Amino acid sequence: MAISTARLRALEKKARTKLIGQNLLKKVPDNWEEFVRLCTIRSGGKMVQFVPYEFQRILIRLRQQYPNIVLIKSRQLGVTQSVASDDLKDACTNPASSSVFFMRNGDDVGSLSRRIKQMLQGLKEYVTPANDSVGYIKINNLGDIYIKNSSREGIRSLDSITNQTYDESAFIENIESIYAASNAASALVGDNVKKMIISTPSAKMGWYWGQLSQNNNDDIEEICKQVAEGHLYKDIPGFYYFVDSAGVLKVVLHWRCHPVYRQIDKEYPGGYLTYRMKQDNCDEEIVLREYDLRFIDSSVAVFTSDLVRASAVGEWEDIRDFTAEYFIGIDTATLGSDYCVAIVLKKKSEQYSVVAMHRKRQQTSVYNLFEIGRLIEKYKPDRISVETTGGVGVLYLESLTREFPGYSFEAIKTTGDSKPTMVSGLQLVLEKNCLIYPAKSPIKDELLSFRRLGNKLEASSGQHDDTVMALCFALVVAQNHSSTWSLI
Repeated sequence: MAISTARLRALEKKARTKLIGQNLLKKVPDNWEEFVRLCTIRSGGKMVQFVPYEFQRILIRLRQQYPNIVLIKSRQLGVTQSVASDDLKDACTNPASSSVFFMRNGDDVGSLSRRIKQMLQGLKEYVTPANDSVGYIKINNLGDIYIKNSSREGIRSLDSITNQTYDESAFIENIESIYAASNAASALVGDNVKKMIISTPSAKMGWYWGQLSQNNNDDIEEICKQVAEGHLYKDIPGFYYFVDSAGVLKVVLHWRCHPVYRQIDKEYPGGYLTYRMKQDNCDEEIVLREYDLRFIDSSVAVFTSDLVRASAVGEWEDIRDFTAEYFIGIDTATLGSDYCVAIVLKKKSEQYSVVAMHRKRQQTSVYNLFEIGRLIEKYKPDRISVETTGGVGVLYLESLTREFPGYSFEAIKTTGDSKPTMVSGLQLVLEKNCLIYPAKSPIKDELLSFRRLGNKLEASSGQHDDTVMALCFALVVAQNHSSTWSLI
């Protein structure tokens, strides 16, 4: 179909207008501090100019100098916003720039996306967005930023990633797999890639703790304590950094580096931490961990770390040993965030060893029952325990009893009285060096994060205890079945 003269002129005018508009865009500053002052951020219920604090200026200067950084911080310091603004500057000045943020969950993805778009609002005279996506922000004719909900696949499908940021790494369960899978995405970038691992403190366990605590001349926990007390800092109070023996920059950021929080500490009765407890409506342990750089206190840990690590020497076994006894403990779950766990416990000559395990979450009961059934068929256990405190456990027990009528089952109820007893039994076998489990299993980390708060026994915040309880259930039936000795 022929295009009319009027239509053709309209298209030409639109193209000329677009070209002129592009040519009229101002040059984006190369300097980060000049750049962010053009950005707008939400503060105090209104949109304001992004004027960085001194600690933010120091942090970005260090980020531009060191390609690998592991950072531990107090909450609400604006670290993610600062790093995102640096990546946004790269995206607005370099067509080859491509950054990725790994966030804890979908809510965090949406929150960071909104903040980046708010910063872009102040850059209308400098750049134009090429899309309006939540997880992918592309600048017209320039770079881009990916914001991903953490998953095992990482960024395997992407290439030439120039900046990688792993936010709240201590609370991402598959962070080690994500990090490993993402390395290939930066292979073509070489030494120019910037990687930043960030988190508030959690337990002294897991991949993030390993990255933070390894290759240091001094104990990182003591360093954090000294920074929190104001005795150790560089440039300004609350800010400390050093290069470890592997060339990685370690950064410690405490609330003292924030001028507003320092002022609150001077003026509020009881100081800043008291202020936070009232504002956040939370207890002292949470405030100390999230704001004062404290790791989970060993005094509330149920299992001794030395014993837990010493027992992590077992191996998975794919074939049944007919000279041994076998027991299965099952901790059931629905489609929520908890795991359905079935642990196969082998007992031979008074030695217990975890040899197989099913551990899945957000799966149907049909799927879990099928996988548990495969374990029963393979290991032919002498006795099987199923936790039936919740209604779903009763359904699992009834289904398995029908499917495997020749096996012995025991229903276990977890109560305020029975749980401490079962956990004490697990403590005792660890102390007697009578239990081993594979080092690569989640059992070690769950034991290390299991804690006692008052009368409660539970996993620390952001962690799970499903394998701990399934192991307890397996031990209960193993010891009840034994005629020679009992630890409970």
